[in-house]
Amino acid sequence: MTLPTAAAPAQIAVTHTLLDAQGRVLSSDGPGRPHYAASTIKLHVLQAALRAAADGALDLAAEVPATRTFTGVDGARFTLDGDHLDPTHPADGTPIAVRDLLLRMIDRSSNEATNQVTELIGLPAVAATITALGLVSTRMQRLIGDGAALAQGLTNETSAADLAETMRVVVRGGDSIGLDRQDLALAEQGVGPAAPGVTRQGLALARDALRAQQIPVIGTVLRVGVEWGSKSGWVDGFRHDVAYIGDPEGADLRILAVMTAGLPAEVADQRITALARELLDSARG
Repeated sequence: MTLPTAAAPAQIAVTHTLLDAQGRVLSSDGPGRPHYAASTIKLHVLQAALRAAADGALDLAAEVPATRTFTGVDGARFTLDGDHLDPTHPADGTPIAVRDLLLRMIDRSSNEATNQVTELIGLPAVAATITALGLVSTRMQRLIGDGAALAQGLTNETSAADLAETMRVVVRGGDSIGLDRQDLALAEQGVGPAAPGVTRQGLALARDALRAQQIPVIGTVLRVGVEWGSKSGWVDGFRHDVAYIGDPEGADLRILAVMTAGLPAEVADQRITALARELLDSARG
């Protein structure tokens, strides 16, 4: 059985937000419009997990048994199958480090890894992270593939503005929330946190996972040699991508989030890459 994921969109929409390193809006269209988040919600799970690790509530080095079976909102167990599965995911019961679950959640968009991480930290931890980021159009109310939650109308949503800001905080670390240069210099030496709630090691893990992205859209049109990392997301009728472009520590960093609804996948990708070429110097020439 293949479980449904989200209701098909009734209207075509393409929204975007382009931010600079300080979070200033350089370009936007429909930035606050909520879309079904698809796998872009995994960026919020990543940040929540790294905050939990910094607080001592999650051990990134610990090994847990891989699983495809989870507990739904109704308390019943459900097992991912069909299009929800990552064929490269370890067999049930195989030991896997939490750190590797985080990497697989981002670089290949593993739903199994996402649900397992979310169960380890809890949906309330993801909600608390969304609140801490100041996001207004984002919510994660259910695990991926939870049919009982879908039947109750629970969903996962975000907007281009929220997605861009989330990526900026995930990759920018301490600089994004106002640590001074002395704090950042100490963080570079491994002394103290990179930002409240996220260690420097967690920041490095996030950047590594995003750079290893195996399903890029915006990244496909960037010039060779340009640093970038991204997280895409897609289900029938929705296709999104958010990318950072440039040195995460540099003043020239750019963050572009593009969200689409109601378009075939190929057309959606064309709209996303067209915006990247229009808005990003590193996608021209």
